[in-house]
Amino acid sequence: MTHPRAVSKEGFGARALRFAPRRSDWSRTTIGRDLSAGLKVALVALPPLALGFGVASGVGAAAGIKTAIVAGILTAVFGGSNVQVSGPTGAMTVVLIPIVATHGADGVLVVGVLAGLMLLLLAVTGAGRAMKYMPLPVVEGFTAGIAVIIGLQQLPAALGVEAEGEKVLRLAWDAITAWLSAPAWQAP
Repeated sequence: MTHPRAVSKEGFGARALRFAPRRSDWSRTTIGRDLSAGLKVALVALPPLALGFGVASGVGAAAGIKTAIVAGILTAVFGGSNVQVSGPTGAMTVVLIPIVATHGADGVLVVGVLAGLMLLLLAVTGAGRAMKYMPLPVVEGFTAGIAVIIGLQQLPAALGVEAEGEKVLRLAWDAITAWLSAPAWQAP
């Protein structure tokens, strides 16, 4: 029996190669289903999500669609899991809006590369296994909190008013007061 703190004799390169595609990943039994699923996701997710998240984060629709395509290709090549989100997600807009406002589109590239490096480090070290100890209410609360933040960030656009600010609650409050001072009932 090995000691629980025993260090793996497997080298860094061998652990990193575990993430490379294998011949079994390209079996004929799953490739048809994978292509069908990929096409459906491309039709459903790319137009509204990728374009919308690109515009919402401030980098533009073209950047949103290009990023979603590149992420989809990389996920297809390097595999994934049944519970992995590899497409555009609303949680990223919460992170990207302040980065774009402060550092511009170049800041998004730097943050993206750093996040990718962190994910690779976490994958190689096996840190993802700790997620099974995260209580489900914490995960659901985190997701619900992101949904509230996204909704509040989009309130000025929904009301058709101009509001600026870094704090989400202040931004929403300014949008509501601006709309109440001159309500516009037509769609913006």
